[in-house]
Amino acid sequence: MSVKRNEIITLLEKKAFDELIKLSVADKKTISTLISLSYDKDDRLSWRAIEVIGLASKEISKHHPEAVRNIAGRLLWMMRDESGGIAWSAPEILGEIVRNNPVLCSDFAPIIASCHDEKMLCAGVLWALGRIGYINDDTLNYAGPIVCSYLRSPDERLRGYAAWAIGEMGVNESENELADLKQDMGLINYYEDGELHRKTVGEIASAALMKIRNRQN
Repeated sequence: MSVKRNEIITLLEKKAFDELIKLSVADKKTISTLISLSYDKDDRLSWRAIEVIGLASKEISKHHPEAVRNIAGRLLWMMRDESGGIAWSAPEILGEIVRNNPVLCSDFAPIIASCHDEKMLCAGVLWALGRIGYINDDTLNYAGPIVCSYLRSPDERLRGYAAWAIGEMGVNESENELADLKQDMGLINYYEDGELHRKTVGEIASAALMKIRNRQN
């Protein structure tokens, strides 16, 4: 590995996000390195890399919005069959970019959502939609039904991500379905505050239900 790659890994290990953002603004190759480190969903450093790309894109967009659009476009290309590659964490990274650049990149959100029926991408799409959260009413119109459809998935990771995403998006119509999941003991890896945690689907559904109800009060 090059010194630069080692430096980036060290900063990820330290959760030195501010330094990584500065590096990303100063050297565009940093984003490419972060993308290359984002593939292992069982590694907290991969999730940190995903988060940092989104945060860095916000800073980059202040002076070079076209560069952020180009990064997003390249990730979409990776998600298409004709790219000849593997999409790895493209949905999650795109979710972070849209989250951090809602005006500049909101048009990418429905494209991300449309990829949910690709088995390899589905979990990432649900995660991305949760991170994007609520942008406008259109977000709920096209993404809400997609996310809710996975609450009964036989895959605990999809159930958990769907429940979490519903809480982030504020899909009030799903309260009963979330309540039904409160006793779900399926365990999944869950990234939060720079760390990977093990949580049950029930814990995630309960937190999402509470978030929705708090918004209503």
